[in-house]
Amino acid sequence: MTRRSFLQSAVKTILAMGFGGLFSPRSAFAADGIQHLRQMVTAHPAKTRMIQWDSPQQLENVRIEQRDSKGHMDRTIPAYTYLAMDDEVQFIYHGEIPATAGSFYRIIHTAGATDWIPILPIHEDGQVRALLFSDSQCGESYEVWETTYQTAWKRHPNADCAAIVGDLTDNGESAWHWRSFFEAMEPGTALARHPHIPVLGNHEYYGLQWTAVPPVRYLKTFALPDNASRDFRGHYYSFDIGAAHIIILDTQFLEAEERGNALKAEQMDWLRRDAAASAAPWKIVLMHKDILAYGDYQPEQNRNDGISDVGQVFLDVFDELGIDLVVSGHVHAYRRRRIRARQTDEHGTLYLLAGPAGNQYFDVRPEKFDIVAGPNPTPSNYLYMEADTQHLHIRCETVNGTVLDTIDLHK
Repeated sequence: MTRRSFLQSAVKTILAMGFGGLFSPRSAFAADGIQHLRQMVTAHPAKTRMIQWDSPQQLENVRIEQRDSKGHMDRTIPAYTYLAMDDEVQFIYHGEIPATAGSFYRIIHTAGATDWIPILPIHEDGQVRALLFSDSQCGESYEVWETTYQTAWKRHPNADCAAIVGDLTDNGESAWHWRSFFEAMEPGTALARHPHIPVLGNHEYYGLQWTAVPPVRYLKTFALPDNASRDFRGHYYSFDIGAAHIIILDTQFLEAEERGNALKAEQMDWLRRDAAASAAPWKIVLMHKDILAYGDYQPEQNRNDGISDVGQVFLDVFDELGIDLVVSGHVHAYRRRRIRARQTDEHGTLYLLAGPAGNQYFDVRPEKFDIVAGPNPTPSNYLYMEADTQHLHIRCETVNGTVLDTIDLHK
């Protein structure tokens, strides 16, 4: 199997912008032994944050310190997982801390400490602002991903969080790819200041020999909300933020090989229960593979157009559950669709296909469901979303500033 075959507002503004001089580029990552300091999403990011970082060695007397606006200090002792892969060793630390308004956190251990980093508030009045990236994977350099990610945050410093909708890196086991992916995000402090939301893609399942393997590095790299699964912890999860209930799905049934059917069945059962239990105004799904084929061969149907194998699994269920928005990637193109009962319907679920955020560009054939299509090939882009209890606004922006599409939904 070749690689080519796989490829087919005001307080927050002050904290994010006004204190910039206190947090010079990479300063929050300056302590010895602390790499890729990051905030990850929890089940309730308005209440707690997951703080993670990597280290090439086990750290002595390590802790997360949190200081509130009155100077009161709390300490959290982190846990860690051990990863030995691609001739490198990592200790991946994680600790969940309260998202106390006006507080700061830092990592400290025997050999040093990071700078104090603000815990930025997430609106609890129903508002949410999010950046959505798809396919940040790159080839020989992650410079394009760095430009896309940093440009998006520069334009939208008030975003509450950022999601990466699969194919974070080009190879799921490569230490160089993962290191380059994180280093591209580090020039500013967004990685350490804002919750991040990862989604499994097919490339997270690719091993060093470009064959399908379990996504071990991804699952060890991110401490994610519990889904109560024994066999697929971290593959799918959900959380509430503002007016939105966000559902993360693993669409890699093919790459999961003999475990694919079990993943499909377990995840579907969980999805129905999870979505039905939410009373949030907006139900949003983030998943890597799209509901349409766009020229990508679909082995279960022996075709490369129309509804994809993944679409056959989810389209009717999304109708049943009243999903408002589905964001996907994988195809490396921008497309807007509205579908209900497997037909174009202006009142149907909004399906947005976005990306790439990296430097892998492809010519992509149209599908009959396309309402809006980006240029072919589509340049590097991302989505910016704002939502409150009655209105959802989302647009696709390229790195050079062109707005490819703007959509507004109303309740």
